[in-house]
Amino acid sequence: MARLQYLMEQYRTNKCTREEIEELFGLIREGKENELLHILQEQWDNTPNEIATPNRRRRSRRQRIAVLLCLLLVAGAASVVFRRSATSKVAGARVASSVSRFKNDVQPGGDKAILTLADGTSIVLDSSMNGSLSTQGNARVIKLSNGKLAYQAMKGADAEPVYNTISTPRGGQYQIELPDGSKVWLDASSTLRFPTAFTGKTRDVQLRGEAYFEVRGNANQPFFVSVFAQEPGRGNELQRVQVLGTQFNVMDYADERVIRTTLLEGSVKVQEAGRESLIRPGEEAQLTRDHTASIQVIHDADIDAAVAWKNGYFNFNKADIQTIMRQLSRWYDIDVSFRGGAGGDRVFYGGIQRNLSLSSVFQILERSGVQFSIEGKKVVVDL
Repeated sequence: MARLQYLMEQYRTNKCTREEIEELFGLIREGKENELLHILQEQWDNTPNEIATPNRRRRSRRQRIAVLLCLLLVAGAASVVFRRSATSKVAGARVASSVSRFKNDVQPGGDKAILTLADGTSIVLDSSMNGSLSTQGNARVIKLSNGKLAYQAMKGADAEPVYNTISTPRGGQYQIELPDGSKVWLDASSTLRFPTAFTGKTRDVQLRGEAYFEVRGNANQPFFVSVFAQEPGRGNELQRVQVLGTQFNVMDYADERVIRTTLLEGSVKVQEAGRESLIRPGEEAQLTRDHTASIQVIHDADIDAAVAWKNGYFNFNKADIQTIMRQLSRWYDIDVSFRGGAGGDRVFYGGIQRNLSLSSVFQILERSGVQFSIEGKKVVVDL
């Protein structure tokens, strides 16, 4: 019981490692219902209202409710709940068996990435051996035993820093430690461009896709993340994030209408077209990709949903089926099409582990009345 309680506290405070997340799911599946509810009640009672203002106090309560609900739902990845509007029609009976519809199952993504060096050489990181991979500028590129990529400064080296790029495909993710010790987790279909050493007055990196950052503090050398629509460092810059704190998530996918910058700890300043907004922990800056509106700050952001991918699961909070399928297409590397006009009013809540096969995910989602078919890498959604 003590171990389960510890893991749930780590989960509640967003400190769980991927291994701890998997251990938590396993213990919850094995645990007794009364024991689980007792710990959930204890977690509730011991969670303080950290911020004294009335609005922030309400936000803290809502976040605790969301955390407890998600813990119940992700247990064994067994449940996703949904709600329909009062005008929706009940879905008709589904007669096709899952065996005939799931002709080819699709396995989840994993640690996959390509590192492109300054001279254009590409290294497939998921198949490369651990140890030293290359020398770039004044740094040695190392693949660590845990699969993470790191840059180690070379003593006596005075070469000018050069730029490297790490890219994850659909169905891939990867973690990198930058030359200053800052850590970056890249989600699927993402690219990060960065120097092999931070030698100037600022630390600048460029991003396309989605990444979670834990930035090492250095008041004398501020950290900036520039967000691009296409290849990082080329074309129009969509927004620029000045990092005044440590832990935040940036989501900038071309198929998403809004760029989201979500802050867990510290503070960041989001800049765009001469305008800027300062956000604090628990807040999210939203900017439309077409710049038709100014930066909007959400004071009651869903932090758990924003960083769920990094912690190994999908978190659906009032998500429609189109939003869900965009997430699944990136992680399972599938192409999605829709049939039928119904089902647009369905709203999904809950969590699903990202290490499940695609058919297992669909079997959970089909409780809503939506039906799926898999044929190779093509998926059809019948609404």
